[in-house]
Amino acid sequence: MPATAPIIILDAGPLVALADASDPHNRWTAAWIGGAARPFVVTSAAIAEATHLLGNGPRALAFLEKLVEDPAPLSVLAEMQRWGRRMDYADACAVLLARKHRGAVVLTTDHRDFSIYRVPFVSPKGEYSP
Repeated sequence: MPATAPIIILDAGPLVALADASDPHNRWTAAWIGGAARPFVVTSAAIAEATHLLGNGPRALAFLEKLVEDPAPLSVLAEMQRWGRRMDYADACAVLLARKHRGAVVLTTDHRDFSIYRVPFVSPKGEYSP
């Protein structure tokens, strides 16, 4: 995918919501993804977090295995150092991809943390665009 393609970067929360119909954010996530005319990607860190939250179930694994794009680990660690203990690995991956892909937006259920990272994001509580 070219670096200029407008994409949606899925955080772990929406992945869990899409894979689990009983998740409280399932309808919001499905509506947002269904209405978006843009491709989406997810990092392996978000997949690791989602598979853990989903109990490593075979249906969840089959659902998640198709959508991985990862930044270099050293870049991710540098981004984490910039934000200190506030940022985890999966968030750092999403932030770096949001900066790489012009027009990208992170779809997350983590409004509190993403509200400080200064990248475009959408959550059930609202959206932000710097």
